[in-house]
Amino acid sequence: TSRAVEKVMSWLERGDSVGEDAGDSLDQPLEELDLVQHQLVDFKPTVDVDGPLKSVKIASSDPVKDIKSVLAEEEECTLPTLAWQQVEEDQHGEFQFMVSHILSPEEMYLHPVSEMSGQLAQLEVEMGRIAGYEKLARVEEVMVGSVWAVLQEMWYRVRVNAVSHGQVELQSIDYGHYLHVDHHDHHLHRLPPGLASTLPGLAVKCHLSRVRPVQDKGWGKLALQMITSCLEGVDQHTALAVERSD
Repeated sequence: TSRAVEKVMSWLERGDSVGEDAGDSLDQPLEELDLVQHQLVDFKPTVDVDGPLKSVKIASSDPVKDIKSVLAEEEECTLPTLAWQQVEEDQHGEFQFMVSHILSPEEMYLHPVSEMSGQLAQLEVEMGRIAGYEKLARVEEVMVGSVWAVLQEMWYRVRVNAVSHGQVELQSIDYGHYLHVDHHDHHLHRLPPGLASTLPGLAVKCHLSRVRPVQDKGWGKLALQMITSCLEGVDQHTALAVERSD
């Protein structure tokens, strides 16, 4: 594609010096330009949900009217994905934590007491200062696994969990709670440089081991109230990491 573009540019620059045989050569640049158009194809982005920050190439496939539109419309961007913080256990398989968000005994989000979790305050400052200046995501970029910044009373880093029926389900990767936005009016910004685009998600998903709801319909309000009263707050707690067995 780049060679075809260079040929067309060269032909345009020497257009004034074309002699009597110019008429015979007029078809060549048009054929080259047509080749450029056919060589621009759609690249369907794929996102590695659990992997580190990766780049996904997206190329324009709009019809090419002239050489300037080719250069302007063909562009590259990156759709960021971030891993989650991993729990560091001691020799007994235990770790210290503070609760971030509780949905039920089956789904809780914790902040392990670690150096990485200690960067949350600095992350919030950086997000509040510069996240609003980043570009908005295009609708076609909002796909499952991608991570963006969104303003909901404060700036959050959010992961796209689902896109369905014009709605986008988001989850804060640093706190664990869920958000919903309109697909075509999402207000999702690119992650700003610095901690926002490099720090793994700080919220760690956990559950109470060997505990099941009494009722088949799931956990009731009383169960949520009990676990919330025991764990929420600024106190540190100790957990024992076990393998899940269903």
